[in-house]
Amino acid sequence: MKKGIIIYHSNIKHIHKSRWTSKCINSIINQSDNDFTFYEINYGDDDESVIPHDCNIEKRFWSIKLSNYAEASNFILDRAFEDGCDYVFNTNVDDYYDTSRISKQVKMMKDGYDISSSDFCYIEEFEDRGLFDDKITLLLNIHQYGNIRTNLEGGHNVIANPAVCYSKNFWNDSNNRYDITKVPADDYDLWLRSIRRGFKFGIHKDILLYYRRHYNQASVLL
Repeated sequence: MKKGIIIYHSNIKHIHKSRWTSKCINSIINQSDNDFTFYEINYGDDDESVIPHDCNIEKRFWSIKLSNYAEASNFILDRAFEDGCDYVFNTNVDDYYDTSRISKQVKMMKDGYDISSSDFCYIEEFEDRGLFDDKITLLLNIHQYGNIRTNLEGGHNVIANPAVCYSKNFWNDSNNRYDITKVPADDYDLWLRSIRRGFKFGIHKDILLYYRRHYNQASVLL
């Protein structure tokens, strides 16, 4: 089984604080299951990687100017699955993850899911006498919201995109791509289209994603 972690970002220095990206990458590098390959694209005006140079995990990197993050997602997912991945995990470089994320989602995907996500919580950064810390501001028990398709068709996006794991079966269907004209609702559009076509979705009951709320989020900077 081959696993991939996708990372996509634009103008990294101007949007994200280095302590945020470091916390994100460290949460991935320190996964209990760290047998994976990084697939990273910088689709903005610079060509920097957020992965440390001394990281001993296999890495592929592209620097290509693209229109938005939905197009970047399609590009890097194509590269990962073309490279032979069976499962690919989405990330946001301003969020961070429970270190059991990969192992728990792989176990879930083996039960036949095409897409899995997880419960998550919102975090915000606070400063206290020059020291910075993240605090949980809201816990979301998404797995208790009921039928996923019913929620999606009712306009409620219960799939946390930063915590998504994609299967090879899902991405091999050429209809399952983000529509770059639908940003910032590109993920909701994809989930609704694909679940109506019979693809199986699941939400892990554990908090695997710590979702950072701030003014420079990609969905705001369009």
